[in-house]
Amino acid sequence: MKYLQQASLGKRSYFRYLFTITMLIAIIPIFGQLAYKIGMTLVGIPESEFKNLTLAQSRDLMGKNLFFIVNLFPFIVLFFAMILAVKYIHKRPILSIFTARPEFDWKRFFLSFGLFGAVLGLGLIYSLSTSNSLKWNYNPETFWMLLGLSFFLLPLQTAFEELMFRGYFLQGSIRLFRKPIVSAIMSSLLFAVLHFENPEVVKLGGVIVIYYFACGLFMALLTVLDNGLELSLGFHTVNNIFGALILTNNWQVFQTDALLMDTSEPVIGWDLWIIVLVCFPLLLFIFHKVYKWKTWSEVLFETIELENPDQMEGR
Repeated sequence: MKYLQQASLGKRSYFRYLFTITMLIAIIPIFGQLAYKIGMTLVGIPESEFKNLTLAQSRDLMGKNLFFIVNLFPFIVLFFAMILAVKYIHKRPILSIFTARPEFDWKRFFLSFGLFGAVLGLGLIYSLSTSNSLKWNYNPETFWMLLGLSFFLLPLQTAFEELMFRGYFLQGSIRLFRKPIVSAIMSSLLFAVLHFENPEVVKLGGVIVIYYFACGLFMALLTVLDNGLELSLGFHTVNNIFGALILTNNWQVFQTDALLMDTSEPVIGWDLWIIVLVCFPLLLFIFHKVYKWKTWSEVLFETIELENPDQMEGR
């Protein structure tokens, strides 16, 4: 059974999808506020004083590492909520939302992690050799805790996003669209729209949403062509870890004590377009050769047949 066809498994009425999505949406403000209150309490700030604080003021009071935990905490809850929803609401095997293989292929994950990590590393070396805007920011008092937090929390955060966009939505939407390419585009649009509130959009302008869409489409294509989330999850995880641990700035979504601080003015540079127009196609080509994928048109434009489609709504 192909990855998208696993939408046939378990209980799959539209009510179950609606209930699950409603539950996930409700988790964000509830656990976000809970984490924020706990964070402020830990640093001794009473609720009467922190209600009207800005995010920057809150970050300064908590410290960047605690603020990092507070921001990621809802995603950790969402990850486990998604797992429970697949198992108990949809009554599907948990593995079926990760991959169509008999088990999760960690070799695929680490290959993708390593390849895109190398791309990011080469880009960093070039920037260090040509720009004076990257400043050494190492703080031993905070960095080593950040290292542990990044490798523990960010894989769970990215896993939720992959399960949500390239798993739950991609598999679920195939029931409506039947064409993998259409589901991939729709999941990428949703991924881009839900990132519209990121501070990067304010600083860089709406055109950055095109980059989010391109990233979403790249990861959706990886998932469909490779029949699982392993490659997409490896790419997404190293991207977020790099942004939190290695190179940061004072305006992106992750405000951390990373090793390097970019002090340049916010601007969409050539590096983003090289990633989209050169790196993404090159990575797709490499994975295509390594894993001997079928012809893309055969996979992306085929009509996905699901088990008992006329009886789905009652299950």
